[in-house]
Amino acid sequence: ETWSPPLKSVLRVLSKIFKVVDQKVFEDIALRSVQACAKCLRDAASYLLAKKGSLDSDLFLVKHLLILREQLSPFDIELRAVEKQLDFSEAGKAVTKFLANRNRHLFTMSNENALVMMLREGVSVQEEAIDSKRDLEDALRVACNDFIEHTSTRIAKDIFAWIESCKLAASKDSASLGSQKIMSGNYVKKLMIDTKENIVKESAELKKQMILYLDNPATQGILLKPVLHKVSKSLDDVKRLITVDENNGWTSSIESEVDSLLQDMHGILNTCNF
Repeated sequence: ETWSPPLKSVLRVLSKIFKVVDQKVFEDIALRSVQACAKCLRDAASYLLAKKGSLDSDLFLVKHLLILREQLSPFDIELRAVEKQLDFSEAGKAVTKFLANRNRHLFTMSNENALVMMLREGVSVQEEAIDSKRDLEDALRVACNDFIEHTSTRIAKDIFAWIESCKLAASKDSASLGSQKIMSGNYVKKLMIDTKENIVKESAELKKQMILYLDNPATQGILLKPVLHKVSKSLDDVKRLITVDENNGWTSSIESEVDSLLQDMHGILNTCNF
């Protein structure tokens, strides 16, 4: 079992006290424990990001947030609360007003009592609704989206950069796009070769890491599918954007090679599914 120590500790304590303490007390302890645990997991993910990179960081966070959500479900608790805090942000103004008032009625038992007015104007109660279940779902969604974004970029970063360059160039002068360096036959061919090599290397590493962090093949597949879809769509965009121009280094041989490389990359992505 390779769970993070804070996660193991929180779940162990909650399981021990679940039938021992009052339900309201348990819910309050659980709410605060889940908040603290989620923060520890985010901090650990940030540490991993600095030490090992985004893939380990994202998979660690997704894994442990999934475990936390799954292990909390048997308790059947709301994990909601309304916190009340005293707000003294206007206290300075109220005290100044109190001191400036020369006709203070300190001993009058009414709303015009200067002390009562100072407290009423200088101190207020702020309420904050806390929903740890909702926060946990939000954190999990953000972690999954980060994984999809970071991993798709890791696999096909050069393709994404090329597409953005083409769009930028087309926005300035679409007619000249086909004659620019980024659209030359040799440039596009090398881009496809480099991207194919990177997809082969990164997809193997990705599957290895996903198996390491996520035990369930169904979870692995669900998380991987949008990554593959995003990369596959970028390859379709490449094919759509390519402008074949004989005056820019394009030959029938290069065009055929580029088409073949695009098909190969689609094939590799199709075999990446768990």
